[in-house]
Order: sequence, then C-alpha cells, then structure tokens
Amino acid sequence: MKQPTYNMESPAAPLVQRNWWVYLVLILVCLVNFVPYLWVVMTGFMDGASASSATPAWFFTPSLEAFHYLIVEKGIMKNFFNSVIVSLASTFFSVTIGMFCAYALARYDFTGRDDVSFWVLTNRMMPPVAVLIPIFVTFQTAGLLDTLAGLVLLYTAMQLPFVVWMLTGYFRDIPRRYEESAMVDGDTWFAAFRKVTLPLMMPSITATSIFVMILSWNEFAFATFLTSTQAKTMPPAIMAYSIGADIRWNVLGAAVVLITAPLILFVLLLQRQLISGLSQGVVRK
Repeated sequence: MKQPTYNMESPAAPLVQRNWWVYLVLILVCLVNFVPYLWVVMTGFMDGASASSATPAWFFTPSLEAFHYLIVEKGIMKNFFNSVIVSLASTFFSVTIGMFCAYALARYDFTGRDDVSFWVLTNRMMPPVAVLIPIFVTFQTAGLLDTLAGLVLLYTAMQLPFVVWMLTGYFRDIPRRYEESAMVDGDTWFAAFRKVTLPLMMPSITATSIFVMILSWNEFAFATFLTSTQAKTMPPAIMAYSIGADIRWNVLGAAVVLITAPLILFVLLLQRQLISGLSQGVVRK
C-alpha cells in the first residue's frame, strides 16, 4: 500500500521571501541611525588637526589626545561619577517607593483610586521648564543647590510617576490568588509579597529600572540650573564643549563617547531582562 506523502516545507520561508523589503527597510533605518554615532565616535579618537579638517577622513591614526584632555586636564571623571551616583541612587529610591505605590493601586480598591492613578500620570506630563524656577527657589532656601542629595531627591520625585505607571499594569496581571494561597499558609501580606509576587515581578522591575536609569543619566535641564561645580553631572559638563566659536570636535566626540558608552554597555548586558520585562503579561491568560 502506497504511503501518503506530506509537504513538510516550512510556511515561514515563503513569508520571509515575500517580506524581504521589510528587512531592507530595517537595515536602512539602522544604518541611518548608527552611522552618525559611528562618525562621532571616530571623531573622538582623532587628533585635533584631523577632526578640524574640512575633508572627512574615514582612515586615520587613532589618538587619545581628546580623552587625555578631558580626563587629566579637565577632570571630567568627577562629573562622570556624579552621574553614576545620582542615577543609581535615584533609580533605587524611585523603583523601591514606586513599586509599593503601584502594588497598592493594583491590589486595593479604595475611593478615588482611578483619580489617584490619573493624577500620578499627569505629573509626568508636566514639562520641566514649567517648574524650574519654583524648584530653584526651593532648593536655594533648603540649601540643596549644587548637591548630590538634592539631585537624588529631585530625580526620585521626577521618576516616581513613570515607575508607578509602568508597574501598576504588571501587578494587575499577576493573579491575587497566589498571594492569598501564601497567606492561607500563615504568611503576612508582606511575606506573601516578598516570596510570591516580587519574584514574578523581577523582570518587569528590572526593565523599569533600566528606563529610569537612562532617564536619570540623560537629564539635562535641572542638572544645568541646579548645579555649578560640585554636583555637576555629565550632560551639563559636555555642553561646555559644544558652544563657542572655537569648538574642538575631537574633544566633543570623546565627551559623547564617555557619556553614551556606559549606557550602551549597561543595556547590552541587561537586554535579556529588558525584553523579558517588556513582554511580561503579553501571553498571560
């Protein structure tokens, strides 16, 4: 008896062949976004004459002249470590406080809960320049101008609405019966939260922390107006090399490398957690 034959060819192959133009568009978009940054990085490793030349040079002898100028002569590493301290501290405090706020909004039904959620979200809609002068006066009165503690306090308050908004939906995706089962076994609500809910939320918390870290690291407006020398972070420090009539392009390129390389490495190391956190709850029933 003749055995029936089946076509085992994958249906994905014709789909890929039919949508080849999508991959072409994605490659072009990536090139358009990557080539300018590549040129800035290359400029940072040029000497002053090559960087100032009117004719672009793709092939040159690498030089650390600009990095030596920034690190040794200008002491930009102080601004770098200020950014590290402020970003890590504000990320820790905003995510820790915002996590419990989001848990309360997701788990407890109280009067005005929707109004509170909307109010938290509207705080993120306000442009920084709208409250710049009142915050400056407040910091001046409290003695927080040009201090790391002041920036940490401000960035924590700024990022709290984003953290609450991000994590509330993820908490709602986790069934409450998991915590109820733990409390039936004798755990308190905090023990149930720590043993059951928190491990399930770790991918989402990690993804939120990455976004908060990036936002705090790149914040420019408040760091410019609220600091001068002691607590100045990288964004306002780099601005000094991009203004004026005599711009040293290799120094500006090296400064861009110093401010972007840590974030790129940080995201590359945690990209699995980022993707897992952003996709959490997508396929949850």
